[in-house]
Amino acid sequence: MKIDIRRYKELPSTNDEAMRLALDGAQSFTVVAADSQSRGRGRNGRDWFSPAGTGLYASLVTRPAVSVSEISLMTLLCGVSAVEAIRRTCGLKASLKWPNDVLVNKRKVAGILCEASLTSRSDPIVIIGLGVNVNTLPQDLPERTIFPGTSLMAESGLSHNRDELLLEWVERTGFWLEKLESGNTDQVIRRWNEFDALHGARVSVSQPDGTRLSGTAAGVDDEGHLILRLHGGEIEKVIVGDVEFES
Repeated sequence: MKIDIRRYKELPSTNDEAMRLALDGAQSFTVVAADSQSRGRGRNGRDWFSPAGTGLYASLVTRPAVSVSEISLMTLLCGVSAVEAIRRTCGLKASLKWPNDVLVNKRKVAGILCEASLTSRSDPIVIIGLGVNVNTLPQDLPERTIFPGTSLMAESGLSHNRDELLLEWVERTGFWLEKLESGNTDQVIRRWNEFDALHGARVSVSQPDGTRLSGTAAGVDDEGHLILRLHGGEIEKVIVGDVEFES
C-alpha cells in the first residue's frame, strides 16, 4: 500500500479535491489533507466546522474491488479505522454512532463522509472523508442540539499530533479495506458492532419523510443497516435517519 499525501493550506472541501484528483487518475491511497476548509461538509450537506490549525480534515481516494452493494459499507469501515486510530494515538475510548459519527463520552469528536463515482472503470471510485476535532478549544466548537461537540484535547487534556492520527487512520483503513475486498465483510461488521455506542440503548430515529421510530438499538446488520427493536418487540431495519438517545 503506497500512500501519497498531498497537503494544502486551505481548500473549500478535501472531498471535492480528492474526487477531482481521482477523476484525473490519482491512485488509491492518495490522501488530500488541508489545514482548514472554507466549505467543509458532512452528511446531508451539513456544514463541518473546519478552523485552521486545530483539526484533521482529510480525504482518501480509494478504488475498492467490491460490488456496488458493498460500497455502503465503506462508511462503517472508515468509522472502525477512525476509532482504532484515535484509541491507538490518543488513548481515548472512542465509539461509533450509526451511521457516520465518532463519539467520545457521548460527544461528537469526528464525522465521516463517503462519496462515490461509478464510472466505466472496473472498480468504483470512493472518496472517504474524515473530519476530527483534534486540538479545538471547547469554547470554539459550534453549539449542537444533538450529541454536543467535543475535541480530543478537550477530552484528554492533552494536545495531539494530527499527522500521527492521519497516518494511523490511513493505515487502519487499508487494513480493513483488504478485509472487505477479500470477502470478510462479517469481520468489518463485527468490529463495528464492538465499537457501537448505541447498542442496547433506547433511541429515536428521525427519518427523511418526517416519521420517527423509537426502540432499542441492536447493532448493524450485514448490509450496514441499523437494527432497531421497536417497543412492541418488532424488528425494524433502518436504512437512513438521524439517531439520538431517548431521555
